[in-house]
Amino acid sequence: MSNYVRRRGVTLTNQGSRKLHQAKSEAEIEQNQRYTLESLSKKTGLTPNTLSKIFTCSSGVDKRTLKCCFDAFNLSLLADDYLYLKSEQDNQVQINPMPPAETYSFLEPVCNSPFDMLRDRNNVAQMKKMVQPQDDLQPRLPTAPGGQIPLDSIFYIDRPIIECLCYQGIQEPGTLLNIRAHKQMGKTSLMSRILYYARSLDYQTVSLNLQLADAEILQNLERFLKWFCGRVSKELEFPYSPSHEQIAHFWDNSLGSKSIATDYFNDIILANLDQPLVIALDELNQLFAYPDVAREFIQLLRTWSEQAKAGVAESNLWQKLRLVTVHSTEIMMPPSINPSLLNTGLVINLPEFTLAQVQDLARRYEQEITEEKIQQLITLLSGHPYRLQLAFYYLQQQTITLEELLENSDSTTAIYAEHLQQQWWNLQRYDELLPIFTEIVNNHKPIEIKLSLGYQLQKMGLVHLEGDLASLCCELFRPFFMGVLS
Repeated sequence: MSNYVRRRGVTLTNQGSRKLHQAKSEAEIEQNQRYTLESLSKKTGLTPNTLSKIFTCSSGVDKRTLKCCFDAFNLSLLADDYLYLKSEQDNQVQINPMPPAETYSFLEPVCNSPFDMLRDRNNVAQMKKMVQPQDDLQPRLPTAPGGQIPLDSIFYIDRPIIECLCYQGIQEPGTLLNIRAHKQMGKTSLMSRILYYARSLDYQTVSLNLQLADAEILQNLERFLKWFCGRVSKELEFPYSPSHEQIAHFWDNSLGSKSIATDYFNDIILANLDQPLVIALDELNQLFAYPDVAREFIQLLRTWSEQAKAGVAESNLWQKLRLVTVHSTEIMMPPSINPSLLNTGLVINLPEFTLAQVQDLARRYEQEITEEKIQQLITLLSGHPYRLQLAFYYLQQQTITLEELLENSDSTTAIYAEHLQQQWWNLQRYDELLPIFTEIVNNHKPIEIKLSLGYQLQKMGLVHLEGDLASLCCELFRPFFMGVLS
């Protein structure tokens, strides 16, 4: 027995993975419950670690283990559902866990959400039972990329680990979820999926975009908090919503605007809800132009989050509240705002797409591109979702060839003209960044940089940092910025 090595070379094929995930989703719908690794462990008798390997395909397991998992969902394990990671003579080699950076790109979410099924036309009927009313779901022709990606779009690329963290996070009372990245990285698309998932749990949801608030509202704390409370009330469409006169009377005292807003949420909003409430605030960076208001409001959100974790659950109305904030990192946070205010709760920094995710996106746009060309494309565009989607869109429309695109010629610049001008506009707002960025643009090798400047250029999506060495994030930028900075 000491010489016996258990075979661990079996993993799911794409067909087997889809079959298992679909069976799990259908079981969740039928039983009106969501399966976590712990609950799946009880159902299958397998350890959470083993189940994670099966559902993520990150490591091999033995065939009996795979069959046990299939049996739990009344599935038959067929020959097309699995494959060996190694050749027959190598099957007894131990499969070492892969580093997170490598496995991250192709992980399937362990916590399936309802809209994972939305893109499967066979599941439309089940989806309509879950979420009413539901628009008729039909295959969509590709539209020019930009803005939020529709929930049923095949062009949304999952970030499974991040999405699972978010879906689990909003189920915790008082969650404060902070999503951040530079523009066009998929922040709002992720936010919309978090809200959709929350609605599948019968939570109330409110989505507010601070771009809709007038400047005269944003620059005054009392006016802003009135606007915030009023918009939440309106979005909830309370049948018992207070009249304008009642709201005016509620605010007519000298307790201070933050205290009044807290009382309003406690007495008017949370007290009249039977289920949790998720409030998502998009474009929080709109407040950064008004540092005093931003500091007070962000502090208020953190206080509300902390209130939910205090007291007895049955009598603590704040346990119903969950908060999601979204902001673009191109906008520097004013120095008067303590950075720790936005580093509380669950912080999600959206990363660029990995090689596997770029390959997946290419397939969805029906582009057959070799791995070598994909690598060249990433060098040109980095793993930036919008730039890649725009490339594949124009390739599919046959507006440009892959060879022309990779040459980084005038034709490529023309496709990205608006995007490049936006980067230039962002950069011009910060004079102190121009000299060092000019040096980075003019050097094809990484250069040493002051970290405070490097971090800001990285947040703007202009450079990649490795320690204190900075390099241009993508070759698309080089000819354009060499022109405007000369």
